[in-house]
Amino acid sequence: MHWRHPQPDKCELDALYRKGSASSWQYHPVKRRDWQIASAIIRKHGDVATVLDVGCFDGRFLDHLGGGYRRSGIEVHPLAAEHAAAKGIEIVGRDFSDLDTLHPPFDVVVAMDVIEHVGNPRTFLASLARATRPGGLIILSTGNTATTPWRLMGGMYWYCSIAEHISFINPRWCEHAAAELRLSIEDLVMFSHEPAKATEAFIQAAANLFYRCLPNLAYTLRRFHALSQGKACRPACRTPPHWRSARDHLLVAFRVPAGDPRERVGQSAAESPHRAIGPIS
Repeated sequence: MHWRHPQPDKCELDALYRKGSASSWQYHPVKRRDWQIASAIIRKHGDVATVLDVGCFDGRFLDHLGGGYRRSGIEVHPLAAEHAAAKGIEIVGRDFSDLDTLHPPFDVVVAMDVIEHVGNPRTFLASLARATRPGGLIILSTGNTATTPWRLMGGMYWYCSIAEHISFINPRWCEHAAAELRLSIEDLVMFSHEPAKATEAFIQAAANLFYRCLPNLAYTLRRFHALSQGKACRPACRTPPHWRSARDHLLVAFRVPAGDPRERVGQSAAESPHRAIGPIS
């Protein structure tokens, strides 16, 4: 596991989320490969009646999932939560801490691109498990540090440059966490955040390699380009170029075993070994 150092505290993170625009994380469902994979997993299980989306934003994933389910969400951004409610999604919480207050538990709990926003991923996964009925599914997606682009770029990777991203996991972490929490892994899929044609994928890879080797020159060229167009050189000029075509994400589906989930996922187990890749700024 990797994490940002130093980390913003929860108050700082909440302020970032509430200050953001309600259109900041809008995606077309066709471009969200994890939404497609998660939807297929949910639909192939015929015993699903209730679905909770943790960090549902404006409810677009649940809307994409379609009817036939009782759809609920947790969302910190007030305006985004209103948009989700307008789509018929019941907002049952405003914060991850609300997970432990939910009853009855849900058949499926999803958290797409959320676990990287929490300081303790294991504790978060345990909370997801307690919100899931015995025999139910937890589906989460996030970046995968065990990929060549991540190893090459380290703390200079684009996914690390987002201030709200503070924890970064990989399949090995998922295996350790599942064993500690007595979950089983049913599906583990690697995918690109945003698939691209070969030419665009090559350009993104080349831009990242250039930035990795010559970051100051990359900044100078960006600054010159911005000034030549009469634009101010914003702090974004120093951020890494995106590499969304890289196969650097994972989606994992955990199965919650039968039994009392509150006995199964105790809070006292030690966190899995991890190391910092920071400071990331």
